[in-house]
Amino acid sequence: MTQKDRKTPPLTVLDVSRWQGGIDWDTVKASGRVHGVMLRALGSRNGTPYIDPMFETNYSACIRLGIPVGVYYYSCAVTAPQRDAELALLHDALRGKRLQLPAAIDVEDARLRALTPDALSALVAGAARQLEHWGLYAMVYPYTHFADTALHMDTLAPFDLWLADYRGKRPTRRHGMWQYTSRGRVPGISGPVDLSRTEKDYPALLHRAGLDRTIL
Repeated sequence: MTQKDRKTPPLTVLDVSRWQGGIDWDTVKASGRVHGVMLRALGSRNGTPYIDPMFETNYSACIRLGIPVGVYYYSCAVTAPQRDAELALLHDALRGKRLQLPAAIDVEDARLRALTPDALSALVAGAARQLEHWGLYAMVYPYTHFADTALHMDTLAPFDLWLADYRGKRPTRRHGMWQYTSRGRVPGISGPVDLSRTEKDYPALLHRAGLDRTIL
């Protein structure tokens, strides 16, 4: 999904999962340092997807505090049936919720390298199109080396990229969000946390496109 939109000053987006434990979201909000949160909806246990046990708690807190929310899910799918099983569980997790940020497919697991870049990219693009069919703003998350070596990026060009690259310099590859560190510090969260920057006002973008409606 591509739309032209004005650039905004860099906004900070953090992403969290069960590994951050309990989060003091009131303190996160009060810090003024976070403009949005990507919540992990699905993790993977030995290749089997499961709903992140902190997802509901984190989602409810962010909605209560007016923190824009998006989601990501960790994919290990190397076949269409596996992909569809992940999507079915994701839909269960998201039903009845509203997102103000994209829904991202986390594509980084080493098992995915069993496929050729063309085959993996086609599988991921199919998942992204399903997210769009649900009325979500689809996004793909790889790290730079994975994008360079395991994906055929032309196939994924219709979707915004959330690119992980910790080398301290903004990547030249086209992207919608840049995850620039895994060692960020945010009041209210104990321990390090991933931080990203974006120049897109995703809440406004999704609202204009009607993509912030309740997921059915």
